[in-house]
Amino acid sequence: MPVLDAAAQGFWLVFSWPNILYPTIATLAAMIFAFLPGLSGVTLMALAISLTFSWDPLHIMLIFGAFTGGSTFMGSITAILFNIPGTAPSAATLLDGHPMAKQGKAMTAIGCAASSSALGSTIGVLVLILLLPVLRSLILSFGPAEFLMLSIWGLATIASLTGRSLLKGLTMAGIGLLLAFVGLDRRTAEPRFTLGIDQLQDGLNVIPVFLGVFAIAQMLELSARKDCVVSEGVVLSGNLWDGVLAPFQHFGLLLRSSLIGSVVGMIPAVGGTVASFLAYGQAVATSRDRSGFGHGDIRGVIAPEAAHDAKDGGSLAPTLAFGIPGSEGTAVLLAALTLHGFVPGPSLLKEQLPMVFALIWSLFFSNWLTSLLGLAIARPLARISSLPTGQLAPMILIFAVLGAYMQQGRFSDVVIAFLFGWAGYHLKQHGWPLVPMVTALVLGPLFEANLHLTTALTQVGRIHFFARPIVWFLFISMILMFAWPGLRSLPARARGVGSRPS
Repeated sequence: MPVLDAAAQGFWLVFSWPNILYPTIATLAAMIFAFLPGLSGVTLMALAISLTFSWDPLHIMLIFGAFTGGSTFMGSITAILFNIPGTAPSAATLLDGHPMAKQGKAMTAIGCAASSSALGSTIGVLVLILLLPVLRSLILSFGPAEFLMLSIWGLATIASLTGRSLLKGLTMAGIGLLLAFVGLDRRTAEPRFTLGIDQLQDGLNVIPVFLGVFAIAQMLELSARKDCVVSEGVVLSGNLWDGVLAPFQHFGLLLRSSLIGSVVGMIPAVGGTVASFLAYGQAVATSRDRSGFGHGDIRGVIAPEAAHDAKDGGSLAPTLAFGIPGSEGTAVLLAALTLHGFVPGPSLLKEQLPMVFALIWSLFFSNWLTSLLGLAIARPLARISSLPTGQLAPMILIFAVLGAYMQQGRFSDVVIAFLFGWAGYHLKQHGWPLVPMVTALVLGPLFEANLHLTTALTQVGRIHFFARPIVWFLFISMILMFAWPGLRSLPARARGVGSRPS
């Protein structure tokens, strides 16, 4: 009952007048930042910290909760229309979202992304509320072995993303892992694969790589064409409400992806990019018909969008319970809360629980408001994709350059984006799949760090890999995920065998 009372008090704090203005304005600002490639809610939150030192603590909860949730969906609109990941997690959405736009279903894809985003965030918030009483024991049960198994699960999904040629897909996955190892060795701090370039010692930032592989490569492809990205006669033919209703038609996929996003969000330093690609991979692996993925399958929009937004609720769990940020956004949120006297831990969850729920309800409100406003502006935004390529290609180039430069302010990131753009264009022209490469690049650091930790702890007898229940649970879940399409078809095969004439 104290939790329910605190939830009701937090709800009133958010939705009373004039408090509701704070998350509303913050959401609008986050939407603008997220729509511009390379910028994100994290950038906005970092800028806002210095402007809110003298603000009331409640208003801090309201605006930073809205910043956390309001920036997730708009980056997907950029991905769907222009093949540019507005944020890093949006890279998974563009794999099927942009092909849908090219087929004249831009509005359907946007509607699906909006609906999946809102529903995924709702599930993520519900998971967070249900887990508040048991957060400590749940989060502390994850160690290096569990993180290693989770990364192996993600890397195993690459087998589902290889397209027509298994050899080409696995080769690109290997290249992605090699790219993930660029930088200083995690054990010895010695440079690896840096070619003597100081700027590579911190590793490859995924934002310039994604912008190069997807945005600049797309710009080069558009420049070689004479027609529109999507012809004006069909761009608006996609039915918005078909997209809105699609997550309900694939509710099992929505629920699985949201739970994946919630769990991954709880893992410190992993974030929404890993959650999106893991959810996309499980969508492919658990589907009986996989041929449509990568070519405009609406399930490829549902899975990453639901996971991306559900991870916001999950990432608040370690932040509020232990002061351990679960993502970049919650790292900045933690700094803002600490500056205003909120100390994460048991005292925060007991003595200031209504304020915690104000943060949660603000996150919930901003996710829904973003999706609803996104639907409202879907039609004028969809018209942009019918511009002639001569007008659109320079716009993509400018967005890509700004996005690559503005995250860290390094010109070297712009050079990296152009190099990967050139490579991505030629790889696409010769039928080499890019999805396995970017998936391995995202999961590589998580895999390497926890492989070293698990190996070292096993050697000294501190842990035993297969003696941990969560490792077994993840291992069995991975096996079942890949075996499910075959198991699901067994009854049909049995009926086929039984109906044969003797």
